[in-house]
Amino acid sequence: MGTPQLGVRDRRVLSVGALTISLLVGLSRGLPALRAWERARMTEARTVALQLAELRNGVESLPLMRESLVVRRARLAAIDSLLPAGASPSAVAAAIASILEQSADDNAVKLTNLQLRADSTVRVGLVRVSVRLSGVTDVSGLAGLLRSIEAAETPLVVRDLSVSQPEPAAPDSRPEALRFDVLVAGIGRISPNTRGTRE
Repeated sequence: MGTPQLGVRDRRVLSVGALTISLLVGLSRGLPALRAWERARMTEARTVALQLAELRNGVESLPLMRESLVVRRARLAAIDSLLPAGASPSAVAAAIASILEQSADDNAVKLTNLQLRADSTVRVGLVRVSVRLSGVTDVSGLAGLLRSIEAAETPLVVRDLSVSQPEPAAPDSRPEALRFDVLVAGIGRISPNTRGTRE
């Protein structure tokens, strides 16, 4: 008995069935890969859109940032010009002592002692210094001295103050005399081109 022969119609049905099965197998394997690829492209598109939005925001805020930078530079330059300058920390302390002596003269304060202290550590061209003043004056002279120190253009601050009256039992006819000791602190600029004078 021989092998049954397939007719033309049967061969067509068999070919269509094999093609359909291979298409179904290909789709079952290809669709998940296609979906994963599509998800990756969507994620990438979102990332690019976010980066583009951030870039646009940065470009829009650039003029404002430039203006802010100009304002800050001008403010720093103004502050820098107020700082006493000297070639060394001791020169800066001497410049501050000179300012304090002038304030004492302006307020009729008699100074008896000046002690200069300069920090040996210089950071970014700036140094901390302090000056201890001792002297004799009345209440109004001391108040005027303290007011002139705190209100001066040069940034100075009073850190310590002690006041005593040497003769508490003195008669009222005698002028009032107070002994004081005050510590004044400040910041100065180390500038090799200056010699203890403000620029």
